[in-house]
Amino acid sequence: MNNKTKKTDKGIKAFNTIYMIGIVFAGTKLIDYLQWTFQLIKKWHLPDDPFFSKVNIINSDVQISITAYLIFAIAYVIIFGFIFLGLYQLNTTTKLFAEKKIFQKEVSSAFKKAGKSFLTFAFGTLIIDIAFTAWARTSSKVIDLLSTELLVFLILGYLMFFLADIFKEGITLQEENELTV
Repeated sequence: MNNKTKKTDKGIKAFNTIYMIGIVFAGTKLIDYLQWTFQLIKKWHLPDDPFFSKVNIINSDVQISITAYLIFAIAYVIIFGFIFLGLYQLNTTTKLFAEKKIFQKEVSSAFKKAGKSFLTFAFGTLIIDIAFTAWARTSSKVIDLLSTELLVFLILGYLMFFLADIFKEGITLQEENELTV
C-alpha cells in the first residue's frame, strides 16, 4: 500500500468517526424532541422541559394551545430528519471515495442532495420559528432566531453545493481528457 492510499484511508476513517459522532448527536437531540412530543400527547399539557424552539416565550403571558404546540413539535421533528438525510448522502460519498470512484456523477449528486438536506433543515427551522413567533405574538425578534446551528447548516449546505459543482466540473474535465487520449 503506498503512502497516498494510507492518507486517503486515514481521511475516510476520520470522516467515518465524525459521521458517527454526528449521527449520535443528532439522534440524541431527535430522541429528546420525540420524548417531549410524546409527553405532550400523553398528558395533554406542556412537559416540564421547555419547548425546543429558539423562540423564547418563558416568563411571558403568552397562551398557546396544546394542539399548536403539537403541530410545531411535529414540524420540528420532520425538519430535523433532514440532518440524517444529509449525513447519509455524505456517507455515500465516502463509500464511493473508498471504492476509488472519485469523479463520478453519483458523487456530485450525493453532495448536491446533502446540500439540499442541510439547507432544508436550516431554512425549515427558521420558518417554523418565525411561524411560532407570529402564532405566539411575542416580541421576539427574528434576528434572535439566527443561531449558530442555523448558520453552520447554511454554510454546510452551500459548501455541499460548491463541492457538487467542483466534482461536476471534474467529471467534465475527465471526460474531455479521455476523449483527447
